[in-house]
Amino acid sequence: MMIDWIDFGKVSAERDENLSEYFFENGVLQEVVKNRFNFLVLGRKGAGKTAVFQHLSENPEKYLAIDDRLESLSLQDYSWDIHSLLAADGKASSIAYIQSWKYIIYLLAVSKLAESSKATKNLKLASKIIKRVYGSPAPSLGELVGQKIFQLTRLKFPSGSLGLDDATLENISLEGGEISFSEMKSDPKLQSSLNQSIERLTAIFEAALLDYLSVDMRFFVAFDRIDEAWDATSYEESQLIISGLIGACEYINLKFKGSLRPIVFLREDIFETIDLNDKNKLKTDCGELLAWSKSGLIRLILERVNFFARVSSQAEVSKVDELFDRDQMRQQRAPFDHIMLRTMVRPRDFIRFLNLVKQDMLERRDNVFEEEEVNSDRLECQAVYNVEAKYSEWLVDELKDEWRAQFPAIVQLFEAIQSTGATNFTAEDLRSSLLKIGVDCSDVEIKSHLRFLYDNSIIGFRVGKSNQWKFRCFFSSQGFIESDVYKVHDGIHRGLNLTETRASPQSA
Repeated sequence: MMIDWIDFGKVSAERDENLSEYFFENGVLQEVVKNRFNFLVLGRKGAGKTAVFQHLSENPEKYLAIDDRLESLSLQDYSWDIHSLLAADGKASSIAYIQSWKYIIYLLAVSKLAESSKATKNLKLASKIIKRVYGSPAPSLGELVGQKIFQLTRLKFPSGSLGLDDATLENISLEGGEISFSEMKSDPKLQSSLNQSIERLTAIFEAALLDYLSVDMRFFVAFDRIDEAWDATSYEESQLIISGLIGACEYINLKFKGSLRPIVFLREDIFETIDLNDKNKLKTDCGELLAWSKSGLIRLILERVNFFARVSSQAEVSKVDELFDRDQMRQQRAPFDHIMLRTMVRPRDFIRFLNLVKQDMLERRDNVFEEEEVNSDRLECQAVYNVEAKYSEWLVDELKDEWRAQFPAIVQLFEAIQSTGATNFTAEDLRSSLLKIGVDCSDVEIKSHLRFLYDNSIIGFRVGKSNQWKFRCFFSSQGFIESDVYKVHDGIHRGLNLTETRASPQSA
């Protein structure tokens, strides 16, 4: 019985122990590695950035040359509080954290490359400095931005320029005892001393790396889980820290001409809200968008299904339509298309939906009070209908989580849409609903809200005399236009308890 062996994996890449067995992505890794100017991998929440990061981390040989090295950093447990003390004193807010990120990237590169038998004298001496500060030539990320970094406030350099040799190394000293976080936070002089030391060491590490690295021997540093510090209480500070990382990566890419390659996996919505110079140019020239097509998503699902088929000694499935017990559902759509219209065209949406379908079938099969027999040989289209409400509630929560920090008004917008009670509404309907919950909006603010809702595929509209509803997730090149009527995305209807009160053309 298919229902006994079929599986679709975990929604969360970090908790999916089989990810490397059935990983599939749409070529973004090859593009990032191939183009030395690329250092941004952008995508919406749920698009699969962490899966791509994890696969690169576990299988670097598939994408990198034999002499390349990779250091992968998940910032899930990163000391954001301590990093907030590393802003360069007197620098503009847009570049305040560039120096500290350069220091971290350089230090990691030095600590790993100094292990090589081909390491230069300067690289080995730079490694000795690291050992003197941290007690180890290769400190972990936690140690790197932990309490030990405060020792840099006690770091004494010899006067004049520092040339890297054994004699000057002996003249670098650490004086005094440990410094606590509270002491550091309350003392601007200590913070200034810390950043002066970081700036001096950064210059030393940069020179050593430039002397060692070449285009034939690249060092990659991949960053994931950058959004871990992204919450309402630290929103402004998070913006500065993340913009500093992006600025540091841009500088390093240009400085090292591809031999030192930071790669940042970042949510597209967070990137759009960060204050950066030439942001659109940066996105175009240095970014790869992790976006999905129908064919790519079908391939992703079949890779997962067929892995579990092989494990269970079952025949592999060649077409996605073979998974379902019927060829068509309502409006003569294939089951996969029916599900896709309720997604934001992200892997996470499909995995969640299909896992709910399996769960519904198992629960009904094992329920002694279930009157109808469950077709265990295929995924039931009836189960697809059954789980729409539960999936829709999940999708609404996902969208709120995605935007709650940088655009808290999304909660009020969902409340206003819900109070209209209908899947279709006008701009005036939205204004009236917002007013009922105490939010008075001007024409400009209403238009801005509608643009935001469209940009995130929460609503769509029709263009001209067409009967087709345009949602951004299905028509990525379609810009926002003002419309007489807007329609809520099919995946959100049930989660907001909306009813189809007017005649509506097909959704897409």
